[in-house]
Amino acid sequence: MADKFVRVVARGVVRRNGTDRDPALSENGTELLVARERDAGGEPFYCPLGGGVEFGEHSADALRREFEEELGVSLADATYRETYESVFTHDGGRHHELWRTYDVVVAASWPYERDAFPAYEPELDEQMRCEWKPVDAFVDGNETLYPAALLDGL
Repeated sequence: MADKFVRVVARGVVRRNGTDRDPALSENGTELLVARERDAGGEPFYCPLGGGVEFGEHSADALRREFEEELGVSLADATYRETYESVFTHDGGRHHELWRTYDVVVAASWPYERDAFPAYEPELDEQMRCEWKPVDAFVDGNETLYPAALLDGL
């Protein structure tokens, strides 16, 4: 069944310099904190953390709420980055989303210290896996990041 509306989501681009931990990483060395998901065929893809904007809620406030709900952390900084639009098919339905993206810094240190950890998605009542992935893995096409245009300028 197709959605009959445009869904607005807020996503946070969280970075760490991976070369501080692993000198074998590329010259770029930047890693992104992403949620691992799977498409209908079971293939993994990744996207920045965040979620839906509720009616009457500013996207920056939604982003802060989502990080609190999913990880139990607050944001030290959230700077607007760009808006992306996508119409796509997922699980047999056609969807239309606007992604408001922000460059963010998490106030807590523990997410930067772990390579992977679970997060909780209350809307779906399920856990999701968060992990740090090198930007180069997405640029080289070894992994899939949504939205792909997010890689411009990283």
